[in-house]
Amino acid sequence: MISVPKNALVSLNFPFHYIIPTFGGVLIHPIDLTIFIVYLLAMLGVGFYFMRKNKNVDDYYVGGRGMSSLHIGLSVVATDVGGGFSIGLGGLGFAIGLAGSWMLFTGLIGAWLSAIFLIPRVFKLIGKHKLFTFPEIFLHLFNKKVALIAGIISAIGYIGFTSAQILAGAKLATATFPSLDLQQAVLIMGAVAIVYTVFGGLKAVIYTDTVQWLLLMGGLIFIGIPLGYQAVGGWEGITTTLDRSFLNIWNIEWQQLLNWAITIIPIWFIGMTLYQRIYASKDEKTAKRAWFIAGL
Repeated sequence: MISVPKNALVSLNFPFHYIIPTFGGVLIHPIDLTIFIVYLLAMLGVGFYFMRKNKNVDDYYVGGRGMSSLHIGLSVVATDVGGGFSIGLGGLGFAIGLAGSWMLFTGLIGAWLSAIFLIPRVFKLIGKHKLFTFPEIFLHLFNKKVALIAGIISAIGYIGFTSAQILAGAKLATATFPSLDLQQAVLIMGAVAIVYTVFGGLKAVIYTDTVQWLLLMGGLIFIGIPLGYQAVGGWEGITTTLDRSFLNIWNIEWQQLLNWAITIIPIWFIGMTLYQRIYASKDEKTAKRAWFIAGL
């Protein structure tokens, strides 16, 4: 990105000629814009591809019940560690330093506990009934009323969760493209996610999750961390600027750890999207392996 006078209409000679109006004095480089558009089109392409490939209800709702542990595991992680965690955990690290890593550790415990105790029980029900949705678990364990209440509670919870993820993704987009209004970014992100999900079903969601997680980690490891490390002046810049407590992973109160454990571990037993991934797994061993991958 290039700084230019505010509200200017600029014509510059890059590898190719372009004219783009600016906002806030920032001009978007065409390479950045091209990558962003190609990414969104690729996500939509996955949705339309699986729209043609899906043959039945099982394919659409539960990925044909034959997904691999790697795809399931990365999809679980990408769903939980999306834009919200990218911003939220960054803020936590800014506030308390390395000790914030313990929050992720509680997630690891939750994933592994659910692999041991929850997945076997769910697969016993799958063996008796063809489950598609989260409330169906409660229908077979209890009754229709309990299933309805569970569905309503989950819907309300995931409206907030999904909205927060879309908002976080939109904020990341506006940070890259300052000329993009936040409301516009939310509409674009939301529309793309809805379209590829509705048209492609769970397979489209799982495969796009896999790609998004690999892009997120690749960008963080090979671009974000090296550039950030250089920008702050390397290890010397970190140690001279930060208080020593920020570099101490044990700088955490047990009450905070307990708070994270109470709020995060149960998610792995009640998360609606997690049950769909269990249903989509090839077998019980595949699901357990996926949960161990997600925990790591």
